[in-house]
Amino acid sequence: MTLRELTMKHFLLITAAIIGLSGVAWADNGLTLAQRNERQMEANRKVIDSLCAPHCSRPVIEPSQSDWDAVSNRMAAETEIHLRQLGMSPDVARKAAWATQHKPYSACSHYVAQLTADYDRGLSRRDYDEDLIISIERSGTCEKKNLD
Repeated sequence: MTLRELTMKHFLLITAAIIGLSGVAWADNGLTLAQRNERQMEANRKVIDSLCAPHCSRPVIEPSQSDWDAVSNRMAAETEIHLRQLGMSPDVARKAAWATQHKPYSACSHYVAQLTADYDRGLSRRDYDEDLIISIERSGTCEKKNLD
């Protein structure tokens, strides 16, 4: 393998680990975003080490904070696009995407996870999804003042 292929392989492994562990709920709800990211990075290091061992002869490429931020921002942007494609208004979709990043334990994030799971699976639950979107928009579930 060339160095470029190895680097791409590491990037894909890291990205898979980020996405795979992004839904993990930490026991300490009082952690700051930076502390959660540090714990996430440590968990990802363990996953990468276990995938690589015992034949690792090269150092594992660790993502920088800007790499983490870029992945997080891209995931939020994709979430917003998917919510808008499901029929959510642009303002509420933006707020919902923000909530998934910054308030992952909120009711808003829970509902967004349901909607994006339906979108990702290509499920045709139009009535349910439309009713849920209308409920989110009318109730103000994703307003910052209502996020717990």
